[in-house]
Amino acid sequence: MPVNTRSDAQRSRLLLIDAVRSLLQSGRVGFSMPELAAAAGVGVATAYRHFPTPQDAMQAFHRRAIEQLIAALDAVDPGLEPVQRFHRCCQTWVEQAMQWGPAVRYVRSSKGFVERLADGDESITALHDHLTGVLDALARAGQTTEYDLTYAVLLWITIFDERVVYDLTEHRRWSPAEVTDHLTRAVAGALGIAV
Repeated sequence: MPVNTRSDAQRSRLLLIDAVRSLLQSGRVGFSMPELAAAAGVGVATAYRHFPTPQDAMQAFHRRAIEQLIAALDAVDPGLEPVQRFHRCCQTWVEQAMQWGPAVRYVRSSKGFVERLADGDESITALHDHLTGVLDALARAGQTTEYDLTYAVLLWITIFDERVVYDLTEHRRWSPAEVTDHLTRAVAGALGIAV
């Protein structure tokens, strides 16, 4: 019976990305490719076929975290009243950040959000497009005073940075509801959203 090499390769890649998350969550920021391979339960050669460097593997993990965030945000009903949709997106963001934030906080790009957006980074563009949709609905409903949507998105993602969520949940011991409430009010205040 022939082995499906494509599905094996996909499985190996997912195992490696999951291992990145585990290593980073345990504080193993400077891991090597052999360490990543061992943590994933795959051969070193397999790890190198997928990711030439640990940094490439960390970037793949970061992209997947953003993709999961976007998928969760996309699941929020776009038919909700704009302020309610904004609140639901904020809640969803905190829920997602609690899952991957402890690991992704170690993965930072040397480029800023707007720079990556201008460069056409697919995951950043998708996140920007989703959030501008939420903010545009608020603007059209007269619920915000900020009409520069890219600036508004930049403020939103800055306030909801995974490191902020991590600090508030892990070191301040705030509940997800408290984090959501405080950060949502901070974004609303910064953007003049009537909540």
